[in-house]
Amino acid sequence: MMPSRRSPVEREGRAGRGLSAPWSPLRLRGHQERALVGVLMALPALAFFAAFAIYPILRVFYLSLFEYNLTSPERWIGLGNFAYLFADPTFKAAVVNTAVYVVGTYLPTIVLALLIAIGLNHRSHVAGVLRTIYFVPVAMTWVVVTIMWHLIYNRFGLLDQLLHLHTNWLTDGTWAPLALIIMSVWKEVGFFVIIFLAGLQSIRHDIYEAAAVDGAGPLRIQLHVTLPLLRPVLAVATIFAVIRGMQAFTPQYVLTDGGPGDATQVINLLVYKTAFVYAEMGRASAIAVLMFGALLVMTLLQLRIFRARSA
Repeated sequence: MMPSRRSPVEREGRAGRGLSAPWSPLRLRGHQERALVGVLMALPALAFFAAFAIYPILRVFYLSLFEYNLTSPERWIGLGNFAYLFADPTFKAAVVNTAVYVVGTYLPTIVLALLIAIGLNHRSHVAGVLRTIYFVPVAMTWVVVTIMWHLIYNRFGLLDQLLHLHTNWLTDGTWAPLALIIMSVWKEVGFFVIIFLAGLQSIRHDIYEAAAVDGAGPLRIQLHVTLPLLRPVLAVATIFAVIRGMQAFTPQYVLTDGGPGDATQVINLLVYKTAFVYAEMGRASAIAVLMFGALLVMTLLQLRIFRARSA
């Protein structure tokens, strides 16, 4: 009987299998070693994030169920802090003031920023200078902007001298929220101009050329080409607007300190005062938890609305 002939490839395969070391669970492949090294390199950053981000968040949720004033031991009260807040007129006023500030500031800001971005969406020296001018307030801190506008709103400040309005901008409960809104629009519009410019410059120019060839005018092009293609950018801008508005603190604290009365007291300022002025850490934590839940719900709702319109 003739011995079977094997090809050189089969003989080399058998030889290689015979000489290879047995597989061990501790023996890692190349990609596994790289993944392990990556995890080990990220551990310090993850530990830092857990210590200074995750732990404080969990601590806030924990303290919201206790009565705690920094000087006495924590006392379990369950949902007592939340029950108190739902009946507290100061908290209700802060919620209303926050909603007015968010809508009054960021709705006109987004509309104005979109119009400015469309107008500046071309390459020219003038457009570059105007982009820089619009971005200057964004580069300034809120404290600097607020102090500057405090001088403008002063009873005998620049606004009164130029327009002769003689309005008590910061001491009248009717005008103080409007003063904050005007200042915030001036400060924030440049931030959203940059976002919309980035979105506009990602749209291919040949799409506009095709629309123009089909007979679409400038207004129809913006309504039926630009806006639909900018829908993801609009979604991001809207989410940013809600988050930035809900987290507002510095302008209200520096310009009016929440006054006059509670006319400009927003949620974040109420958290600060409740925790560090009235030393009610548990109640302040409950307010922060409610704000976190509201932000989460509104963000998910906004994403769902934009996805439904994109479908």
